[in-house]
Amino acid sequence: MDSTYKTNKYRQPLFEIVGMTSTELTFAIAFAYMESEQTKNFYWVLEKLKELFVKKDLCPQVILTDRDLALMKPIEIVFPRSINLLCRFHINKNVGAKCKQHVVNDLQKTIDTLWIEVVWASDEVEYGQRLHQLEQACVDYSGFMNYVKDTWLTPHRHRFVGAWINRVLHLGNTTTNRVEFAHWKLKQMLGNSIGDMVKCWEAMNNNLRLQLGNIRASFQKSFYEVEHAHISPFYGYLRGSVSRAALRRIAEELLRVDYVGTNRQICGCTLRTSYGLPCACELGRYTLGGIPISIYVVHVHWRKLTMEVELEVGADDGSEVDMTCEMDELWKRFRSLDVIGKRALKSRVCELAYPTMTPLCPPPEKLKTKEGVKKKGKNHQNMMFIGTLRIMS
Repeated sequence: MDSTYKTNKYRQPLFEIVGMTSTELTFAIAFAYMESEQTKNFYWVLEKLKELFVKKDLCPQVILTDRDLALMKPIEIVFPRSINLLCRFHINKNVGAKCKQHVVNDLQKTIDTLWIEVVWASDEVEYGQRLHQLEQACVDYSGFMNYVKDTWLTPHRHRFVGAWINRVLHLGNTTTNRVEFAHWKLKQMLGNSIGDMVKCWEAMNNNLRLQLGNIRASFQKSFYEVEHAHISPFYGYLRGSVSRAALRRIAEELLRVDYVGTNRQICGCTLRTSYGLPCACELGRYTLGGIPISIYVVHVHWRKLTMEVELEVGADDGSEVDMTCEMDELWKRFRSLDVIGKRALKSRVCELAYPTMTPLCPPPEKLKTKEGVKKKGKNHQNMMFIGTLRIMS
């Protein structure tokens, strides 16, 4: 959530709320023009946002904002179960600016580095060690150190320091860059900041249509396109059922298995807690057992590859998931095909029925290969010369 300015002739701030799809694309959730950025106005917007949720008692697990106290207070009231994280990018930017005011040039780079290490500390022990190092380096700069502690670390460290937010399902979103980019895209469509509400609505509507098309295309790619790195039967239960973005992160995490093995302490399990995906120690157990990754160890977010709304428990009469007609039609089509068509259709059905199997297989016997016979003489030299000319040309 974040506000942007200079979008309309009334000079009202535009408050934009965005989310992230399973394919890691940004989608707009809501826009709100406000008279001013006061707590009561933010409270009104969040109450309206709450009404948009289809299921009762549903709320976002994580809300990412800047350190806007007028916004943070109503978030605690309207969404008490949500975790409000703060944008690391803007925090680091503010701390860097304060460092330039208080610290001499020779030490600024060192202190900036120490601060980043504090922010990225993986656990509370490391956080304490990094903070101690920062305090030692800032012995002569108490004004800067007081600012860092009083403004950021003491009241808000659990909202942006890795030791705490690594336990939160933020899906990789630790800055407000996603909504900042959404602001930029919208302003590109607005063209200027002197339009009325009708012009602003048209730009928003066009923006939403583009987003919708891109998201649907990304869902289709996850359904039907398989990247080379995910051909292995190890991903059999996941292909076509989770997004390709999730598969890429799992493939990257798989590279750590040789080092981590099944040791949870070495692993840290950040991918599990922050992304809802199997971490290195979990993948190590799958590789040792020689079995494919189960679909149920992947968070439901990454399995959302459709625009359809999930029905509440008890609301489904069975017709939504019944496949009797489809299976009958498939049999009719199969019987009407010739032998070649039947083989092709059977191959496609087998890919769905047996996802852990692969059509790739080694040749029945080792192929004998040998180098070409080298020809000596004038003709061979001429051929080589002509070939060289062709390459050069």
